[in-house]
This record gives sequence, C-alpha cells and structure tokens, in this order.
Amino acid sequence: MLLIIITALIPAVILGWWIYQKDSLRPEPLRMLIQAFLYGVGSTFVTLVITQLLGMIGLLVYDLGSFTGAVGTALFAAALPEEMAKLLMLWLFLRKNPYYDEYFDGIVYAACVGLGFAGTENILYLLQSENWLGTAVIRGVTAVPAHFAIACAMGYFYSKRHFGDRSTVTAVCILAVPVLIHWVYDALAFSEGIFPALSVLINVLFVLLIWRVYRSTMNRIAELQQRDHTRMTPPPLPGSGPTPPPFPGSDQNNNTPMA
Repeated sequence: MLLIIITALIPAVILGWWIYQKDSLRPEPLRMLIQAFLYGVGSTFVTLVITQLLGMIGLLVYDLGSFTGAVGTALFAAALPEEMAKLLMLWLFLRKNPYYDEYFDGIVYAACVGLGFAGTENILYLLQSENWLGTAVIRGVTAVPAHFAIACAMGYFYSKRHFGDRSTVTAVCILAVPVLIHWVYDALAFSEGIFPALSVLINVLFVLLIWRVYRSTMNRIAELQQRDHTRMTPPPLPGSGPTPPPFPGSDQNNNTPMA
C-alpha cells in the first residue's frame, strides 16, 4: 500500500516542484506550498459534501450508459463539485496569506491546491484498481496534469481579480473556465466507452484538448510572470536615462554656442 501511495503522489510532486522552480522572482515559502497542498487534500472531502448537496436538489447524475448521461455526469458529478471545492479551499487559504503579493503567486498556490486534490484522488483510484501500475501511468500523464492545468487557469483569473481587475467577466471566469475545461475533459473520457467505434476520434480530441490546455497554461504563466516583472522593476532614477541630443547649433565637444 505504501508503494501505491508513493507512486500515486509522484506526478503531483513533480509538477509541484516544476511550478515552484518557475516562481523565481520571489519564491513562496515551501511551508506555505505544503499547506496549500494540504488544503487541496481537504478539498476532496468538501467535494463529497457538495456532491451530496447537488444530490439533495436533484442535480447529481450518475449515468454512463448514454451520451447525455455522460455529459451530465461529467458536469454534476465531477467538474462542478470538484472545482467549487478547490476554489473554496483556495479562497480560504489566500484570504489572509501575507505572502500573496504577486500575480504569479495565484497560479503557484492554486496549482498546489489542485495537486493536493489530484494526488488524493490518484491514491483512491490506484487503491481500487486491479492493475494499479497501469492506472498510475495513464493517470500520471493525463488526469494529474489536467488537474494541474485547470488549477493554473483558476489561479490566473483569481490573481487578475485580486490585483485590480474587478470586471464581472473575470470574476465569473475564476470558476467558469476551470469547470468548462474539466467538463469537456471528463465528457470525452466518459464517452469513449459509449462510442467504441469512435474511440480513435475521441482519443484524438482528448489529446488535442490536453495540448490546447497545456499551451494556454504556458501562456498564462508567461503573462503573469511578465506582469510581476513589470511591477517589481523600479523606475529609472532621474538623470539615468539616455543622453538627450545636442541643442541645434551647439558644439558637441564643449557645449558652447558656435559663432
């Protein structure tokens, strides 16, 4: 069991270390990242509560026998409760965090929360799998990186909102964009068993989605890093700028008017 747990956590640890290395301007304290990861672990339990609430109001769907059932299950049994839980835990963690002072910090902390959830979910999947090693490999290159990328999207919009963008669109995107990506991801994954004849096409769409999400994640990381670099770069001191051109009609050597 210990080997299964370690194997399940390896992808999350690798991605967590990678995003930590990206935070080179003013790295966050390692203990804060570990705390964020633990908040992500806690989000798995919050997900269960939200799932129960959705069930009480009749929105919970567990039907993988049809396409509409798969789409509904992807939304109400996975994407919506999981992303709501992660956002709640991210908000609880960041609302009084004195180290949250850069745009990129939002991505770093959100990624750690997402990886905490992904690592815990991975452990549960591997413990229930007859071929846990094969499951670990597949999920290590699909599900865990997907949770990471989705969390980065959440952190991106969270930081934009936190540091001054008060538009309604940005506020909605904090949750809507992660839910949408997660929804499409799971809908494709659930549909493969429903349409075996289209499994090749579904897998191609699946890979294209993962690639698009990856490129979008890299662009968001680069944008917030540039914003932080701009904020942290001090303005030039007076007189330190380029030398102005000589006044017309003056001698450049002694700056005295020419006769």
